[in-house]
Amino acid sequence: MTRRRLLDQNPQRERARQIRLLAVIERTFAARFAREILAETNRLVAFYEETGEVPLPSSDHRQRLMRIEEHLAEVSARAFGGRVLDQGKAMGLIVETKFDFSAFFKRVALDWIFNEAVRRRITNISETTRNNVTASVQRGYEEGLTRRDIAKDILEAAPGIAKWRGPLIARTETHGAANTGAVAAATETGLKLEREWISVNDARTRRISKGAEYDHTKMNGKTIPNVDGAMFQVPKKSGGTEAIPFPGDPSGSAGNVINCRCATGFVVLDD
Repeated sequence: MTRRRLLDQNPQRERARQIRLLAVIERTFAARFAREILAETNRLVAFYEETGEVPLPSSDHRQRLMRIEEHLAEVSARAFGGRVLDQGKAMGLIVETKFDFSAFFKRVALDWIFNEAVRRRITNISETTRNNVTASVQRGYEEGLTRRDIAKDILEAAPGIAKWRGPLIARTETHGAANTGAVAAATETGLKLEREWISVNDARTRRISKGAEYDHTKMNGKTIPNVDGAMFQVPKKSGGTEAIPFPGDPSGSAGNVINCRCATGFVVLDD
């Protein structure tokens, strides 16, 4: 049996290409998340200034976050899964000749946003925004500030906070959605494949020896079958491993997936 990579034969070159592609998508959605977080902060503060109470996150806010997430998932899946499908098609390995790329990636996006772990993360985004406002209100009271002064201070700080949170959220969500699309697309090719974990080899890569909770340097080059239920076993500082199907999977712990830059590659197994 021979082994060859489906995309770039140099895994580090493939990882660099994926990072560049992710960066383009992240910039677009970072701005959208930041604007939505800022708008919700302004709503919470306006209600607080009028009533003295910080309201619960609005359902409209959560729905807008869901729409951003769905669009992000479709764009990310199309960008990453499209490369996989194009390669499979070029090799004549997609059985269905009238394959509907658009419908396929819309389905991947819908599956992504209905993933329970993704929905929890969307809820956490809105709750974090409210918690930040509530904490600022409490600090203001402790400092003896008036309601109006507290509201003014929160609104002055809000754009900077949103500008910081937007890219962090976009980076985490784009990474997971992109790898979800790539894995789904790889399955559609009809090829016998393995998934490959491609780590970034630099000082920022998670290392238990450097105090990280998980170790991604030890994952570099690890492969698993590209089938449902197959899991990478990521070493944990506390001992044992955490099982996730690909880098950035939303079911993974925050310390394992947030700001992860590892890539997913595919190895073709030829009889």
